[in-house]
Amino acid sequence: MADALDSKRALARDIRTSGKTLARLAGHRDWSVRADVAANPQTPSKPLARLAEDKRWEVRTEVALNQNTGGKVLETLATDDQKAVRTAVALNTKAPAAALRRLAKDKSTVVRLRVAENRNAPNGVLRRLQADPDREVRRAVGENHGSPKKVK
Repeated sequence: MADALDSKRALARDIRTSGKTLARLAGHRDWSVRADVAANPQTPSKPLARLAEDKRWEVRTEVALNQNTGGKVLETLATDDQKAVRTAVALNTKAPAAALRRLAKDKSTVVRLRVAENRNAPNGVLRRLQADPDREVRRAVGENHGSPKKVK
């Protein structure tokens, strides 16, 4: 049984696996296989959108990190109850401005810090974070190479 699961996980992680196979594996009963599919950079956007609704936060976190995840899906994941999922959205350089604006107001310092580090964070978001109560968040804004000179 473990060998079968290991082989499914290896297939789910392999960047040579076809999109059709990854879509099928996205429905696997074992969450670790679904998480591996969600982490695969070759997984098409439709299976990622389905996986974004997974009951396991680990799977949703991998979806949030995947550069193929669509903007609407990332906006939805930016409202997730799990801090790890919101943090993953904040790290994603493809996260839409609306998601980053929301996350810049997050109650978690870690989430705000990751937004401040995102090189594609909009200037308005970085300006807002420049006044963040947390010193590390303010420092990250200053070190962000995407920051306009006025913000630095």
